[in-house]
Amino acid sequence: AGSISIYELLKSIWYAFTSLDVEQSGKVSKSQLKVRPTCAPLVIYFICTVNKSPNSHAISNLNAHTYTNFTLLKIKGTFSKEAFDDLCWTMTSKKNCKPSIQQGLCSQKDCFKLFCLFNLLSEDRYPLVIIQPELEYLLKKVSSAVSLEWDGTLLDELLSQNAALQDGMSVWEFLEHLSAGQLLHVESKEAFSLAVDDVFMEMYHNIIKKVTDALRAAH
Repeated sequence: AGSISIYELLKSIWYAFTSLDVEQSGKVSKSQLKVRPTCAPLVIYFICTVNKSPNSHAISNLNAHTYTNFTLLKIKGTFSKEAFDDLCWTMTSKKNCKPSIQQGLCSQKDCFKLFCLFNLLSEDRYPLVIIQPELEYLLKKVSSAVSLEWDGTLLDELLSQNAALQDGMSVWEFLEHLSAGQLLHVESKEAFSLAVDDVFMEMYHNIIKKVTDALRAAH
């Protein structure tokens, strides 16, 4: 955790911008930017910059690196990583997250938390993928939190049946297979949600706290 940089923590916005650019999925309306008040300065800047551009895909013309720098410089004291990732989730999930996913094991809140964890563990290339060692690590954490012994049989079967997944799994593929019970056998959705929440608190918030403390100490 100590080696994770602030830019890696903000990787979700790089993914969101690249997704909009590559897939040309168009504008993001003001009504979609439903984030916490701690992210308000970022959203205001976001809306103003997009509205100044005549391009129909104006949002994708914003440079993610510049955007990240703005975030770090302007709202250091009030920045909420979770609110920031909520914005990124809103930008990308509507088109990519199938409705069937939330009809299975994963609730909408579970999907968001797993999206955040996926961003921490994924490779630094687009499209973002998680490779088998990191995927196993995350599944083992969830299994432990739900008091299940880790069994890699399901994952091995899935990878053997789908060669394309052997090079990495996208977040949408991950959520789809997990919610369909193809990665873990969990009978209770409530128990699964509690397990995801435990892992989210341990991995996501603890890592963010360590990096935030390190940044404050540096200044």
